[in-house]
Amino acid sequence: MSFRDDGRVYLEAGINGKASKELNPNVPYGADETAHDVVECVQHGASVVHYHARYDDGRQAWADDDVSRVILATAAREVDPLAYPGYAGSLEHVAALTERPPDGTGLFFTPFEPAQHVEQVLWHEDKNQFEVAAIGTDDSSGAHPPYLAELDRLTTLRLVPSISVFNAVDLRWVMLAARIGVLRQPLNIKLFFSDRWVSYSDPAPDVMDFLISRIPKWVDHEIVVVPYAMNSAERCQELWEHALERGLGIRVGIGDNPLVYRTVTNARMVDRAVDLVARRGFSPATQDDVRARFAAAGVDESEMVRVVVNRNRCLGWGVCYTHAPEIYQADSEGYCVVVKPFVGEALFEKAVEGAAACPERAIRVELPDDASAPVTTGTRRHT
Repeated sequence: MSFRDDGRVYLEAGINGKASKELNPNVPYGADETAHDVVECVQHGASVVHYHARYDDGRQAWADDDVSRVILATAAREVDPLAYPGYAGSLEHVAALTERPPDGTGLFFTPFEPAQHVEQVLWHEDKNQFEVAAIGTDDSSGAHPPYLAELDRLTTLRLVPSISVFNAVDLRWVMLAARIGVLRQPLNIKLFFSDRWVSYSDPAPDVMDFLISRIPKWVDHEIVVVPYAMNSAERCQELWEHALERGLGIRVGIGDNPLVYRTVTNARMVDRAVDLVARRGFSPATQDDVRARFAAAGVDESEMVRVVVNRNRCLGWGVCYTHAPEIYQADSEGYCVVVKPFVGEALFEKAVEGAAACPERAIRVELPDDASAPVTTGTRRHT
């Protein structure tokens, strides 16, 4: 069940980012100031807080997990700090925070930006997989992984990616990654809009509607709309209001838009957002609400078997979904999509039955010790 079905709204605060005190003197630097803003935003109604770990002089502490450790441990003395840091290039410090958690709390979300990692990526429909193309050719080079290798590691650490989507290209990759289980559902998607960054989506309600339309109905997800680096407070407001009308979440904060909010505090921004949410009959999701909603995206150690459909072979007979609707569903054109790409013991037999029933043999169930082996009726998991 999505937040909107329960009258809730995912309300996130972006408290500092790359903004400077010259643009807004209330931008928090250092661990103490950042922890203070995390506490205030949660107390004023934020569901989640996004921060950048920064030193006292404002420099970014991208790889210094000790700064984040102090921020989260300090905030945990007063609130449930459901907060996550930013990153640049490597997520090693996020893994370190998980393996050696702060006192009194731990990470639940990990940041993830496809734009930082996904370049020259090919999609092979027959294989249901990504490959990396050599620049200037149509061939797969195989020299680099088609997505951030750390993403698999962080999944095993039971971290839920907070996925930053800057444009339709990012969103396309995310949907394909969800289809094959690289990203676990429900997805936590942040849609960024900017009138300054030309590589971001144009900040217009119809663009928001278009992006939302590109998310298949079978993808379980939550969307948070993020106006970012904006020149106009009015356009920020328009995006937030349109998002709320659609039942989507919103992100506010002086870290995202210091140019148009030069004197307010993060707590005040959250107050304004709570008022916007309340005027539409919603209430902000609590930290417990968010943890419960995304708990399914964590790793279940029993999920050892991968289910894949070759959509070039599928002819839409629909036999698979009659056998296992928990695993197989029809898309808008009647062709099969796998809504649960990884299954455990409870659904293994159903996955096999659905695959074996396909007249076109378009589905395979990949066993953990032989990922290339096709599965037929009566096949069992190897041990």
